[in-house]
Amino acid sequence: MMNRHTAAAGALLAALVLTACAPPNYNVRAPTPSGLKYVVAGAAPEKSYSLLDERRVDGKIFSFGILPAELKIDGKPIDAVPFFTSQLQAELASRGLPTKIANGASTPPAIHLRDYRMENMRTSAYTPFITLTYLSADVETPGGTKRIGAFVTRGKTPVWSFEEIIDPTFNQPLALGIQEFASKFANAVYGYRASDETVKALTLKINGTRTPNTFLDVYALGFTNSPAALDTLIGLTKDSQEYVRQAAIASLGNLGASTQLGALKATYQDQAVSWQDRCIALKSIADLGTPESTAFITDEAKRLGANSSKETQVMSRILALYL
Repeated sequence: MMNRHTAAAGALLAALVLTACAPPNYNVRAPTPSGLKYVVAGAAPEKSYSLLDERRVDGKIFSFGILPAELKIDGKPIDAVPFFTSQLQAELASRGLPTKIANGASTPPAIHLRDYRMENMRTSAYTPFITLTYLSADVETPGGTKRIGAFVTRGKTPVWSFEEIIDPTFNQPLALGIQEFASKFANAVYGYRASDETVKALTLKINGTRTPNTFLDVYALGFTNSPAALDTLIGLTKDSQEYVRQAAIASLGNLGASTQLGALKATYQDQAVSWQDRCIALKSIADLGTPESTAFITDEAKRLGANSSKETQVMSRILALYL
């Protein structure tokens, strides 16, 4: 009994220490559309989509986790549904796809939003502040309704103040989540991809002088929807730079690289690799959408359901985006 009380007191003390210096809200910026152009024969047909909010009642708080972290843009809290609607429309327009999205309209075709939120985690004052962005929707396409999921994780250990975490753990994943969803939407609805020239230019940039933002170029390569990007991305899944490697692993799922199922399963099941690598590999397995990958994540969801650890709960939330 004493041990349980001691553990509970320790957990409470740790939470108090973590939250003592954390601000109650963060001023973030709206994503800048990527402008990643797709090859479109002639003028792209304008499409109109309804956005239907079908999130669970207990999943409507956008920012949640161990630390209080309300996210604001221009002083106003992010309202998940209108934010997603406006940002997705802007991102698609920047790629040459004039898609109008009306929030709350009931006219088909529709995007049925199932989940959109950002979780934060931190285990101590000496470990990274981590965010996990979840996004899931059923999209009515010419070929039938398709489930589209997106998952982004980023981390940063603040040294001087929590201001240091805003760009890497809030701004960047907000943008990447929208860009990932837009890429999958463009592929599912239009079948569009970027040109070979765009793929080559991104590949040259990635293989050139590395910068702190090279991982964003790796994500962009995955957002091209082009199979020509695969060889480069496969090689980068073993990169020594953490976020370059994770962007490459994520991109295998974004591109639907079903030939890489074995490699993704090996990464996910390897307890020696980082937990974030394993989460991203699991997300990419779910992205593949083949009978084999679907059977794997269905079995894995059942297995994980019996484990209540915080890390396992995150993996269960990732799988719920797709199941």
